[in-house]
Amino acid sequence: MATNNAKAKPSGQKPTNTILGSVEAVKHSEPNVTLYGRIAGAKRGSGIFKDVKIEPGYINPNGPDLHFTIVIDDAYTGIIAIDGQPTDDRSLGNKNLKLIRTNFYRNTVPDEIKVKIPVEPPKGMSKQKFAQEIIKKAHSFSSYTLDYSLPKNVIGSVMRNGEYNSSSYISGLLKAVMGYVPQISTPGYNTPGWEMPIPSSYFKGEAIR
Repeated sequence: MATNNAKAKPSGQKPTNTILGSVEAVKHSEPNVTLYGRIAGAKRGSGIFKDVKIEPGYINPNGPDLHFTIVIDDAYTGIIAIDGQPTDDRSLGNKNLKLIRTNFYRNTVPDEIKVKIPVEPPKGMSKQKFAQEIIKKAHSFSSYTLDYSLPKNVIGSVMRNGEYNSSSYISGLLKAVMGYVPQISTPGYNTPGWEMPIPSSYFKGEAIR
């Protein structure tokens, strides 16, 4: 668990004990799935995004853009947060710095959150199964195979066809699990990339590297 003296950082690797309810099923601890949205490119401060400067803090006349993180909160197993964006870990080589990868965060949540959007499982799927499938698909994502791109015209509200960003990752992950991209409402904020989900094949480990 992260503390003030040791902040959690994305590992890009499989975290320990991510199987929700892996020891014993607890009826009162059904996991909740929530989208946490912060301003893209905003100063991070403390927490899991400290010193990570990936997305541009560009100005949009229709309001700032959001970066989304999926947060799975389970009273029994704790918190798992997931997002998809480039890494700033130069040990992986410069060629990977602009490629989208899965990032996992354990028992910590983003700071400076502007919106929280609950996401319910599709009809016929339990909350437990929903959370498990999100984690499973995130693990299966073909990291370092897609370029991270900026919205059309930089200050635009949509992506170019076939180009993806961190919102594309989140909407694509949810589509791979749910079969569709859930509708979201973020008054005063833009969500470029939500309309351009990464294809589900990338969340099955089927993408050509």
